[in-house]
Order: sequence, then structure tokens, then C-alpha cells
Amino acid sequence: MSTESNSPPTPGGGGMNPPGARRERNVEAHPVELPPVEPQPGDEDEAQRDANLQMILDLPVDLHVELGQARVTIQNILGFGVGSVVELDRLASEPADIVVNGKLIGQGEVMVINENFGIRITKLVEPEKRIESL
Repeated sequence: MSTESNSPPTPGGGGMNPPGARRERNVEAHPVELPPVEPQPGDEDEAQRDANLQMILDLPVDLHVELGQARVTIQNILGFGVGSVVELDRLASEPADIVVNGKLIGQGEVMVINENFGIRITKLVEPEKRIESL
């Protein structure tokens, strides 16, 4: 004849308890202070922000000036030759788009500077809208 109980052992227990019996333990609890999960405004000091900015200031980016676009067929492209003209979707008086790493950042007027093309910035996209486009 066996004297073992079929009830499972209680967690942290020492041995078996009869069914329906409760084992009580005194547990001491203390509040825990945890650091904030997300940084709060003003948490980062100005020196740290400047250091973070300095790390990226010399990273190269691609800047493009887009005069306009055209949709053409492959047949048209195969027919291109020296002297061919492609009409773009933008008027000569309209500003050109300034694009950095694929994101529109502003518009400007195309200029000639010492026989090179340049662009005079006339409008910048608001920083909030630039961030939203990321």
C-alpha cells in the first residue's frame, strides 16, 4: 500500500500538501525605481547633442537638381540621336526641385556660375515635413 499523494508539489515548496491545503509565506515587497524607457525632452545635455551632430556632419549625401521629367517609350529612346530634344513636364519659368538622397528638400532657380550650372535656393521644405517623409 502506497502513502504518496497525487497532488502536485507547491511552488517553492518543501514536500507535498494535501489537496485544498494552502501554504502561506510572508513576502516582503519594496518599490522599484526604473529609468524612463523613452528619453524625455531635456534629458540629453547640449554637449552630448553637439557630439552626436558632429559625428554625422561630414557624411556625404547625394544632391540632385531635377529640371523636370518626361515619359517616353523605349522606341522613342532608341530613336534618340545627337541633337534630339526631349520636352520635359515643367515650364522654363518654374523652379527646379532640390533632392537630397531621394528626398525633396527645396526648390530653386537654375543659374550659370563661371560657366557651371548652379541653383539659387528659393524655397525649403519645412523640417517637420522632411522628417515625415523619412
